[in-house]
Amino acid sequence: MQFEEHSHDRADRAAAEVGVREALMRGGPFVAAVETTRMPMVVTDPTVVDNPIVYANAAFLAMCGYDRDEVLGQNYFFLVGGHADPEVATRVEAAMAARRSVVEEVPFRAKDGREAWVSMFVSPVVEDGRVVRHFASFMDVTERVRREHELRAARDALERQVEARARRMDEATARLAAEVERRRRTEALLRDALAERQEDVRFRDFLVREVNHRTKNALQIAVALLAVQARQVADPACRAALEAAMGRLRRVSEVHALLAYQGDSPGAVDVAAYLRRLCRETAEAFAPPAAEGPSPVRVEVEAEEALWGPDVVVSLGLIVGETLTNALKYAFPEGRAGRVRVDLRAVGGGRMRLRVADDGVA
Repeated sequence: MQFEEHSHDRADRAAAEVGVREALMRGGPFVAAVETTRMPMVVTDPTVVDNPIVYANAAFLAMCGYDRDEVLGQNYFFLVGGHADPEVATRVEAAMAARRSVVEEVPFRAKDGREAWVSMFVSPVVEDGRVVRHFASFMDVTERVRREHELRAARDALERQVEARARRMDEATARLAAEVERRRRTEALLRDALAERQEDVRFRDFLVREVNHRTKNALQIAVALLAVQARQVADPACRAALEAAMGRLRRVSEVHALLAYQGDSPGAVDVAAYLRRLCRETAEAFAPPAAEGPSPVRVEVEAEEALWGPDVVVSLGLIVGETLTNALKYAFPEGRAGRVRVDLRAVGGGRMRLRVADDGVA
């Protein structure tokens, strides 16, 4: 607080300083100890306007860098730095008025401009029921305050980082939620498309089975017509040709029958099952009557599992049917016993080898 110092105030201050000096000179060992201690100390006179310093020990002068004559008569708040809490002086005055000690941490600025943080302990000296002196001591806490400031700055930086990371996480969460929603919509579209595709496949399979069923019926009608024609033909060679044609049509019809009644793959034929069925039915056609006992010719089939299209299977059936029929008709004359073996095996490179062999006559 700024004020004009009147002549009687200056006189009171000078008298107070002289009085303190004389008292200190008479103080003996205690005053000598205060003067030589390393803790900065001052004594102020609250009975004089602005509570001036009337004594400062050597440690205080060393701390602030001022000469004794520059310090005496000043309020010790003249050393307080500009960024100190403006309420410090008010709190100290209130504590002194209440006759109680107070501790405050304030920045002190030395004469050379360097700044240090000090813990200031101010205690009232009471005589005859009134406060006649303020006794103040100071402790350098610069290093602790510096560490606290560094920790506070580090904490603030960490909080900023945490806030930035939280914002990034919120943004990432929002993007993830958007991506999850996009994928959910995409999956819903795919499910609808898959359901539609499955319906199309079921309808296609129905059409394929229907076509194969009708083709089988048409071929069976053709076989029946050929059978009627064969019975009416007297020429053995012509009848044999008609019967051969009937056999070929039956083999094609069997392929379409398999396609018509096959549930999982109506567009493909289980080759191994087809060959076993073809060879069994062909062998039964050439077997002697049941009263004469079992057939002396054994037909064996070894085929690897495979699914082929109807065009390839028809060709395979015609080849095997013709070869097996020829073997059964001519390789075992006069009831000769023997064996016909049909092998279908993979040979690599996506190829398969068909082999039909018999141990009958050459």
